[in-house]
Amino acid sequence: MRDQDDDRVREALLLLAEELRRRVERHPHGYLAGGHEVLELPLRLALARDPARLTAAATELSAELTRGLDGLLGHRAVLRPGRVFCLRCGTAECDHAELPSPRDTFTGYGPSGLPRFQDFGQWLLAGRDPRLDALFAPNGPTVAVIATPAELHQDLLPAYRDNAAGFVLHGQVTAGWFRLPDAAGVLQSLAVTFQIVSSRAPRGRRRYGLGVLAMAPGGESLERLADRVGELPWSSSARWAQSVVATFSPAGKSGEVPASRIEGVLGAIARRLEKGHRARDRRTQHAEERHQTGDRPTRMAYADLARARDESLLFDVRKKTFVVLGERGRAHVFSPQGKLVTSVRYPAGTTEKRRERGLWRLAAADEIRALRERVEGSQAVEGRG
Repeated sequence: MRDQDDDRVREALLLLAEELRRRVERHPHGYLAGGHEVLELPLRLALARDPARLTAAATELSAELTRGLDGLLGHRAVLRPGRVFCLRCGTAECDHAELPSPRDTFTGYGPSGLPRFQDFGQWLLAGRDPRLDALFAPNGPTVAVIATPAELHQDLLPAYRDNAAGFVLHGQVTAGWFRLPDAAGVLQSLAVTFQIVSSRAPRGRRRYGLGVLAMAPGGESLERLADRVGELPWSSSARWAQSVVATFSPAGKSGEVPASRIEGVLGAIARRLEKGHRARDRRTQHAEERHQTGDRPTRMAYADLARARDESLLFDVRKKTFVVLGERGRAHVFSPQGKLVTSVRYPAGTTEKRRERGLWRLAAADEIRALRERVEGSQAVEGRG
């Protein structure tokens, strides 16, 4: 009897989940929804078999579903990777929201809500930051600067402070320089900005998130850059900050997290970014030793391909390349012509996340066969050369 009861509740939940997916599909921001999202809904059931009450409860629950979905997807829409939220346009998708160059950072809003950007070094110069010399010194330390909401909104007119998305920028940390190679292998300087933001749909609770603003050298995507150089130097700080912001549990009807707590998190992010530079310096000697002993993923590319099972060969649907998975996080990227593009070590979980997002898929049997033949042919040509 209990199993039957559970099955009836399960069927009701399945119907509700199906309705949620249907609304996601037709929502203008539905493409931003991920399979891990959870929507909390209030559910109130009357014991009396009163059709009028049931109809009223269904109408209320449907409205809650709409409001909850609007809040969830609206929050995702303001957190667009590599972009800031434009208060004039009410979106992060407009031309005003994009970084002009890898060296730039967001410095605040203009009177009408347009984002302003400036070279990170010039921003420090304008603020007479005493660490400016260190920023430009060869192998100098990473410099991290915290900007408060008051600084970022000081020129914004009151009329542009309120917006339909309920967007609020609670402060940011900008760090630089990070020196990374462009596609030609030339080191370039770039700045990275971490923003703590929140949004709130009408009658909904405030949701908090971390925005990461950065541009790879030459306008290349950050994912492509990571494929070439391995884990980006600010990745561990971003993961830590994301995990902390995800724990924000606003109290009260306003759903506001205390400003003191946000300030503490921004300060911790800045310290981690600056500390990360010193840790990279300590790893330099170890990296050189690994280079001399051959403990680099590139040297294992062909060996990993030769012994890889079919389930370890993936296809990148955007870049049209093949990814061969090896041991200890090794991954090797091959072009369809059989040329080795790069080899990297990915953090745990990267493969699963990219497959869940549909970025990577299992390579088909005929694709694997063709890749192996082309790699063998490429090696034979190199051997004759």
